[in-house]
Amino acid sequence: MSLIHLAPVCAALLLTACGGPQVRTVGNGDGPPAYELRGSSLAELKTQAARLCANGYAVLRASQSFGGVDDPDNSAQQWLQQAGDWVSGMPGNQAQATVVCRG
Repeated sequence: MSLIHLAPVCAALLLTACGGPQVRTVGNGDGPPAYELRGSSLAELKTQAARLCANGYAVLRASQSFGGVDDPDNSAQQWLQQAGDWVSGMPGNQAQATVVCRG
């Protein structure tokens, strides 16, 4: 397969990855599936959790409106925050939740 054929596939994957809430599977041993969700709002995360967990879910923790650094004039602290967001792979999100599916 040539690069010309791969370009549309790669573009579609990139758009899909950026389109909705971000989901990470959280290790839960032999228990039910657990997920860390991040997105733009808690309502969006609840919708995603309902899709992931057919029998319902329990929210272990949730927060919304992630505030940036405490001191916006501190460029070193801003840089560290942005670096941490980049390393985590989930920058710029405003809502977070951890859910466990019900059996």
